[in-house]
Amino acid sequence: MSNNAGQKKFNWRYWPSDPLPYASSLDAPEFFSFHPELDDELLIAWGLAVSQKDKEARANIDVLVSREDKTPTWHVKVSDAQLQKIVSEISDERPSASSFQAFFIDTRHSKRGWLPGNFTLSPNSVRSLRQAGLSSLILTSMYTSFAGWAKMGNQHTPLYDKDGNLNSFAITYSYVWGWDTGRCYTQFIRTRETCTYFCINYPSRAFERLKRYLNHDPKLIRKDFFLDTLAAADTIHAWHGLLSERREPLFSHERSYEEEHVNIANAPRELHRLARDLHTLRREWDDESIVLDFLLTSCSDYKAQLSSNGWITREVQASQESLKTLKSQCDHGANWTRIYHDRTNIRIDLMFHLAGQREARNSTQIAISTAQTAERTRLDSASMITIAAVTMFFLPGTFVSAILSTTFFDYGEAGLKVSSQWWILPAVTLPLTVIVFAVWFGWRHWRVEKTAEFGLEEKKIK
Repeated sequence: MSNNAGQKKFNWRYWPSDPLPYASSLDAPEFFSFHPELDDELLIAWGLAVSQKDKEARANIDVLVSREDKTPTWHVKVSDAQLQKIVSEISDERPSASSFQAFFIDTRHSKRGWLPGNFTLSPNSVRSLRQAGLSSLILTSMYTSFAGWAKMGNQHTPLYDKDGNLNSFAITYSYVWGWDTGRCYTQFIRTRETCTYFCINYPSRAFERLKRYLNHDPKLIRKDFFLDTLAAADTIHAWHGLLSERREPLFSHERSYEEEHVNIANAPRELHRLARDLHTLRREWDDESIVLDFLLTSCSDYKAQLSSNGWITREVQASQESLKTLKSQCDHGANWTRIYHDRTNIRIDLMFHLAGQREARNSTQIAISTAQTAERTRLDSASMITIAAVTMFFLPGTFVSAILSTTFFDYGEAGLKVSSQWWILPAVTLPLTVIVFAVWFGWRHWRVEKTAEFGLEEKKIK
């Protein structure tokens, strides 16, 4: 049962568009259900019809059968006909107090993704599995488009005969053991004589460990809740691995305290992705904790129910201890995930503070540069004013001289002759100079007042 789903790229939005059949077109249910309110036979019929048309490679089904003290037998990648034969043999043979069978169904080989991969389970295989006891609740979840995020819910179903004696004990639950690996389903049915498991998308690493353990000690398969504990251990290992992959990037960011070593442009985006992953991991830890609590409760109820009815239990106490250890590991992983998530958010806040400080320094530099430019402009303006004042001082005399130069001054052969009306030049020039300066000073005063009024209006608007 190899798992290559995490290495492929899928169209996660793909889902068959075939319409649901009309309820009136369905025949009477072929298989009895103790909880018809939870099962959707209409949806199951639709899923089987879609599976009938699916052209992809069929799901892999491996069957493990163990009778009494014999070595467990593996039937690998059975066909529809082989599966039907195995189920018929199990139904027809004489019950044994130690008989065990487990069906491992792997639907993760679809090129369209693990969720559409549920349709690679052929209708004939589904019929055989339902004959062996597969829950309709699992099929309802598998054929639901939002099963990728919506949980099926954990089901605990003890059944009794008319005299109140235990007839069977069953649990059904779902879980996820990594990202892009698909949702896993497990159903466990115990009667007085037999023990049956249905494991859909069982963790690949746990599956390999199971085969290795059974090669060395076949009796392990008799241990109550062994398959559940093994899958839970591999699930926690997978979540710890994902958490470990995200610790190092966080540590790398935390080691960069000096601002010149911090990439302000990219670091916030990287930290945001990290925070998103850690937030999702927190949810995964919480979901796994719920599953472990359910298994611990089921173990206690299983032990009490079977003991009170005189049924045999096999090392259920040891499985409980293992589940408690796994629960402790799960709580530890969840706590560290929360800590790393908080530290990531702290780092994101630091990025914003550093960016704000850098922006403030840039603004200060701009303000200083602006002030320096304004000072240089003021000095240039003073120089221009001085030049203008000197120009205005000489301008009236120059103007008057230009007009009167041809009549008041006469350069003859005998020398310079000055007109007796020379006093007209200073008499006109000096008052005209005073008038020009007075007009200029008045204009400047008016400009200053206008500028001040404009500044007050801007402050009022702000």
